[in-house]
Amino acid sequence: MAANLKKVVIVGRPNVGKSTLFNRLAGKRRALTHDMPGMTRDRLSDVITLDDGRRYELTDTGGLEYGDSPMSAFAGEIRDQARRALDTADFILFVVDGAAGVLTEDRDIAQELRSAAARTLLLVNKVDRRDAEENVPEFYELGFERMLPLSAEHGEGVDELFDIIGEFVPADSITEIDEDDRGPIRIAIIGRPNVGKSSLLNRLAAEERAVVSPISGTTRDAIDMEIERNGQQYLIIDTAGIRRKGKTHDEAEKLSVISARKAIERCEIALVMIDAIDGVTGQDATVAGYAEDAGKAAMLLVNKWDADAHAPDDYKKVEEEIRFKLKFLPYAPVEFISAKTGRRVEKIFPSIDRIVAGYRKRFGTSELNQILERAIAGHQPPAVKGRPRRFYYTTQLKTQPTTIALFSNVDEPLHFSYRRYLENQFREGLGLVGCPIHLVLRARKGMKR
Repeated sequence: MAANLKKVVIVGRPNVGKSTLFNRLAGKRRALTHDMPGMTRDRLSDVITLDDGRRYELTDTGGLEYGDSPMSAFAGEIRDQARRALDTADFILFVVDGAAGVLTEDRDIAQELRSAAARTLLLVNKVDRRDAEENVPEFYELGFERMLPLSAEHGEGVDELFDIIGEFVPADSITEIDEDDRGPIRIAIIGRPNVGKSSLLNRLAAEERAVVSPISGTTRDAIDMEIERNGQQYLIIDTAGIRRKGKTHDEAEKLSVISARKAIERCEIALVMIDAIDGVTGQDATVAGYAEDAGKAAMLLVNKWDADAHAPDDYKKVEEEIRFKLKFLPYAPVEFISAKTGRRVEKIFPSIDRIVAGYRKRFGTSELNQILERAIAGHQPPAVKGRPRRFYYTTQLKTQPTTIALFSNVDEPLHFSYRRYLENQFREGLGLVGCPIHLVLRARKGMKR
């Protein structure tokens, strides 16, 4: 994580909407959200870029639990993680549930934060729910001078929160990210059960003969392994097979899904494995969708290609089927492999290097504006309610994934087809392969997020 940035930490008891708020501030779905307490066991951090380019570090902590609870086995660990984050926090967002009112756990947390009251903002969340707004005044009893009602789920009050955070984020935080301080390339091998994920992990490790050390999994049923190839470090995260939620009948399988999805959150590129024998299934689309939702770079690996004899044009037919069924991943390259025999596995690392280099890259504003001008000249944006849409300029907000702000005269959402057109134009113009592009529309007037 970048150094010398102001640190904003989100804290609160379980299930008050901390992860939803994290995702809202980050502008993407990064933290997992679930109605089961304890889904966020570890600290999750991201560097957030404001519209003027200033940056700060945002951390989501696990819910602080007191007494007996369904997740009490982890309560001590969660509290320790949260307290370590609070010790280094420049600003604290204390989230409570406006619909539930003040609970004993809220008072306990408020007592812990008493010494940090001057740098704490109390956020009364879920005020969009029935009767929640009427409960807001009672939260003054927690003793914090600054309080803001909001709905993290629907975005109400979030602009005001951005303004408050912006008050203490300094101008010198606009400095560029050190491109050499990236650490190993983080890879998640994902797919439904029995497609060969662990076989691929073993093949990648054995082929290179350079396993540094196995690292104990930081998520349930996931295995991390570091390897080195041609001087480049890689962290490969194997995961338990992901099953659709309707197929996860017991808590162990549900936790397996959560583990795999958390592994996706930690990676930069997802290797989505598809069984050549079964073809593309609905479950494959679900798994691939998790990577796309998380804004990760991606490769599609058709495994077990050696299991049957194939005609010369079978590659093309299978790729066409993949493109049709996984339309949301048009940017992901397809590779046909056999993890068991090692067929074409050597192609994977060079592709990963090329994809992640683009995923991490920061592009110049002039280059982005030239691409935008060419795109508009080739295809004018559709009018909005009879009013011509104009784009004034564009700039990159962040990397991983490439997130580009478009400053326009109207803030109405872009039509899906034109958004896809612009994404393709930027991807082609920037030479990106395997990388999603996120476009964020900004109304020029007010310059608010």
